[in-house]
Amino acid sequence: MATTETNRKHTQVAIVIVLFISSFIAPFIVLFPVQELLYRPSEFYLFEPVFKAYIILMAVLIVMAIVLLINLLITPKTKKGRILQRTMVGTSWLFVLGVLFLCINHYQIIDEKGLHINPFFSLQEDVTSWKEIERVEQVNVQKDGITKPEKLIFTLTDGSTIEQSISTKLTKAKPFINLELSKKGLSIENVYY
Repeated sequence: MATTETNRKHTQVAIVIVLFISSFIAPFIVLFPVQELLYRPSEFYLFEPVFKAYIILMAVLIVMAIVLLINLLITPKTKKGRILQRTMVGTSWLFVLGVLFLCINHYQIIDEKGLHINPFFSLQEDVTSWKEIERVEQVNVQKDGITKPEKLIFTLTDGSTIEQSISTKLTKAKPFINLELSKKGLSIENVYY
């Protein structure tokens, strides 16, 4: 009996360590390939996860490692306490799976139809067509004497805005964005701060 309990604790310690270490690596290895499998369209200018999804998934995995560590350190004395402890750990795993699903579902696409953004707490894409876009500004920021593009701000006909942080993929998509804007007589305007 004692050997089984010791083996169980060793297994739990291993899971906590693996979960903690993998929380820094797994989001970057798992998130994008799964999104590509599920959501990547055949033709697009930009397809990428929202960076916030990586951070949220990382934080949730760290929290799960902490929950399992607390579970390992606290040994309930009563049967009711053990049931409560198992319920809390099981609920935590369900929470992690739910957040994993939301992170996988959090992406952005730019294609010939417009901007498709699937917000974190949504199961449907918000689609903004090119017809709805009135202006696009590239915000350039000067740091240490070097001017760098920071973000694109899409201003819509209703006055609302959509901000996209400049990434390598977005930089590669800018010529296509300009092509779509040119059909409306627009182009990306540079703004300096």
